[in-house]
Amino acid sequence: MGISQFTVHNVLRTYARQDRLGKVHRPKVSARAGASVAADRVNLSPTAQKVQWVGNLAAALVDRNEPGIDPDARQARIRSTRDELLTRHRDEIADDGVPLQELEARLRALYLD
Repeated sequence: MGISQFTVHNVLRTYARQDRLGKVHRPKVSARAGASVAADRVNLSPTAQKVQWVGNLAAALVDRNEPGIDPDARQARIRSTRDELLTRHRDEIADDGVPLQELEARLRALYLD
C-alpha cells in the first residue's frame, strides 16, 4: 500500500496551518498522573564555562576591531579568534584552580582595556 504524494502534501499543509494558528494537538500531561513538565537544564562544567566566555570575548574583539564586517566573515573571524585564544590560554582554561571571574579579569585586561 502506498501513500500518494497528494496525501502527504495535504497532511503537511494542514499541520503547517494548524501550527501557525497555534492549534496543533499536542499530547497533554495529566496533572492527576503526577507527571510534571520540567524545563530542560544544562549545567556547564567550570572549563566549559570558561570556553564559552572565551567565545564571547572573541566576538567582542572581532566586533571592536572590525565593525561592519560581513556576517559570514564575522563568524569565521570569531571562530579563528576563539581558537587562537583557546590555544594561547589553554593552561589557564583547563586549570580548575583558576575561577572564571579571575580568568575573565585577566583576559579583559589583556585584550579589551
